[in-house]
Amino acid sequence: MAAGAPLIDLDRPAPAPDPESARVRTRPVLLLLALVAVLVTVGGAAPARSGLTPVLAVDEPVTSAKLGAGSLFLATPAEVRRYELPAGTRGWTRDFGQDVQNLWVDDAAGVVLVLTRAAGFRLTALDATAGRELWTRPADDTLVITLSRGGLLTQSGFGEVARLALSDSRSGREIWSREVDPAGFLGPDDMSEGRSSMIVAVGATGSVVVLSYADGAVLAGGDLGLTFDPRLDRSLIADSAAVSVVGDRLYLSRRQRGQVSLTAYSVRPLVPLWRSAGGPTGRVSDCGPVLCVTDTRWVTGVDPDGGRVRWEQPAWGAAYRFDGRRLFAYDNQENAQTALLDAATGRVLHPLGRSRRLGDLILRGAGRRTFVSVSDPVTGDLRIAGAMDDAAWFRCQAGRGYLVCPTSRGETGVWRIS
Repeated sequence: MAAGAPLIDLDRPAPAPDPESARVRTRPVLLLLALVAVLVTVGGAAPARSGLTPVLAVDEPVTSAKLGAGSLFLATPAEVRRYELPAGTRGWTRDFGQDVQNLWVDDAAGVVLVLTRAAGFRLTALDATAGRELWTRPADDTLVITLSRGGLLTQSGFGEVARLALSDSRSGREIWSREVDPAGFLGPDDMSEGRSSMIVAVGATGSVVVLSYADGAVLAGGDLGLTFDPRLDRSLIADSAAVSVVGDRLYLSRRQRGQVSLTAYSVRPLVPLWRSAGGPTGRVSDCGPVLCVTDTRWVTGVDPDGGRVRWEQPAWGAAYRFDGRRLFAYDNQENAQTALLDAATGRVLHPLGRSRRLGDLILRGAGRRTFVSVSDPVTGDLRIAGAMDDAAWFRCQAGRGYLVCPTSRGETGVWRIS
């Protein structure tokens, strides 16, 4: 809360069975069919060159699973394991008792980070190849933001002041730390994916500091002036502000005394570039030729060079970049329908039904069956790679040419996408 008004950040077990009794299968278990050349979806009739091949299924409780380079790292309530892919054979196992909560993988450094909870929370780093312990430390009141590029970024403390820290992922040695406002904004989104060279922290009253991801050095700073009038006319919608960072620009979407505006700033240095009044408010994201502004009602495409509204889509509640010319959009229904939109105009190109985007894959639910579609890298056409039965498709993850999904039967399966 800032002076009585909100700063809205729109950007951000059972006992383990005997391991010997667990059934690990490397033949088809969850796969219904692999369609390689016959079924073509919304993109046209280009020849399909893709397929979905099952490589592993684990029939026991799984608390977390992460894909690495040629590996699946999987946690049960009691232990962490590495499986070789595509063979599906177990590499190593590390026992933690009944405490495993979550895990993360840093391919670049060869580290698996495990969160456990016994008397308190604890972080333990393992060597990804051998499974041996590298370091361990208490982790009460600690949030893991990202583990990537040889570094572990965490935030600890959630009172008036929080501490942001980067540590070496193999040794656990702290590289730098800085105090930040826990009630404000922390971004950009690329930071949590390990792809940003900077960290932008905005306090609840608008103070801004831009840090180097590598060494914590202050790169820029400023103030957005997020003060609110406590005497606000209660017939008006409450004052609010939302901060987004896209590339090297910061966007402040603001409602103040019934007036709305969107202001663009350069990040380094923090100076205003343009201001647009009377348009949409909400979260700003990169949608290729436009900026997408998502509020609680619909999505709007605005000009990135001045904020002029190019199109509005009242039928769709949110849209995200799918490729250079298309957006993946959701409506506002409880069982959301989706579609591909033309980024330049907002026009619907292809309805996709009840679907989810997962990287460059689209997962479409149809009763018990989930169809997996891939985008042709040359034409952009979508084609069905295969289908899964009883998959909890909203909890799937993809990467490194593999797809990992739990099922309603309690199994966790891995498929190779080719």
